[in-house]
Amino acid sequence: MVELLEHKGRILRVKYLDAIDGTPVPDIKPIFKEFQPKGEIRQPEWVSDLMKNYWK
Repeated sequence: MVELLEHKGRILRVKYLDAIDGTPVPDIKPIFKEFQPKGEIRQPEWVSDLMKNYWK
């Protein structure tokens, strides 16, 4: 999921996109809570440790 910061014609500025700067994004869709996983998302503890500083 990304946060839309700005929209100018065909240009979208977003936050939290996991991609290389300047590369094309072939598809983008809105997210609705109804499409999110139902219930709790479970993952191994090591994943949380690995990802804790990912967006910093």
